[in-house]
Amino acid sequence: MDRAERDRGDMGADRADGPARVVVLSAPVGEGHVAAARALAARMRELWPAAEVLELEGTGRGGWWRDVLLRVSYDLTLRFVPHLYGLGYDLLVRFPKVAELFKAMSAGGIGRSLEPALTELAPDLVVSTYPMISGGLAWLRRRGRLPGRAVAVVTDVAVHPFWVWPELDETWTLLPASREQAKAVAPEADVRLAPAAVDRRFHPGDPAAARAATGLRLDAFVVLVTGGSLGFGGLETVVDAVLAGGEDVQVVVLCGRNERLRARLLARRLPVGRLVALGWTDRVAEQITAADLVATTAGGVIATEALAVGRAVLFAAPIPGHGKAGATMTAEAGLAVVCPTPTEVTAAVRRLRDDPGERAALAGRAAEFGRADLDAELAALATRV
Repeated sequence: MDRAERDRGDMGADRADGPARVVVLSAPVGEGHVAAARALAARMRELWPAAEVLELEGTGRGGWWRDVLLRVSYDLTLRFVPHLYGLGYDLLVRFPKVAELFKAMSAGGIGRSLEPALTELAPDLVVSTYPMISGGLAWLRRRGRLPGRAVAVVTDVAVHPFWVWPELDETWTLLPASREQAKAVAPEADVRLAPAAVDRRFHPGDPAAARAATGLRLDAFVVLVTGGSLGFGGLETVVDAVLAGGEDVQVVVLCGRNERLRARLLARRLPVGRLVALGWTDRVAEQITAADLVATTAGGVIATEALAVGRAVLFAAPIPGHGKAGATMTAEAGLAVVCPTPTEVTAAVRRLRDDPGERAALAGRAAEFGRADLDAELAALATRV
């Protein structure tokens, strides 16, 4: 018996309501995948105190170069040639045989890189929040070299083919339309509707208290503008469109890791009562709670975090590819407004400011989405491990 088997046996004697060892996998390609993984791991540690919950970021042993390539190519493509990214996404969705070819080409290398750690740890449960890592797990499962139950957690509303691998035991999606999209990719896959993987800090709160804590105007219509952790998606144009909504609009911009964007916004020297440009912050939940409206170009986890807080969401000129697709699906579910152009952004800001009824209806549906019980879903998962 090797060390991993002994450890599993010892821990299994103590646990009553959860797996003995869990490995949560993500990749630092944008912050959303990692944020979802951290949120899941934190929830698991609370629910299963006897379990060992490990978080691994990256595509496996010796894959540092791949992680760098994925991160840099994602950043540069969305920053400078976003339409090229959108074209790649559309090709994968429209031509599934091409998608299967690229999936097969990438899965083996990642599977081999992941195998040493998974063999050593021998987890009861493996959870992936990054599509290409899920492909590596599927490659291992096909060869009988993946221990434990394997779950792919989709962090975007739109489900492109790399998200779905029928060899895995479960695939979690966010909306009924997301589930249908995943089943169209792989009819034999076990695709489930599951709550969003968000940190506990993202929950309905007191806007006035949040504004006092963050120094925002109590008398303003506060719009939080974000382009994800990398601050992409033409945010300056979006900021201009939101500011055009009126003097009573205060814009708070989450620039993330994009310090150049923040510097350009600060160089405008607008009063903080009109424009606040924030760098990297761990107070995003407070900022969302303080806002009347969240305008995002990126979608993904930031959108689900806003919905969990119960805030109206506006997709402002969403990025091509999964951004546009996810925005459309979210709007069709009644959870957001989509504005493809700056003029439409300005009009929507004014309309939502002047029509509290429409804003409240959006917020109410968002809060209903956010009330879905992730802990109950994880407890049910424990019974299937």
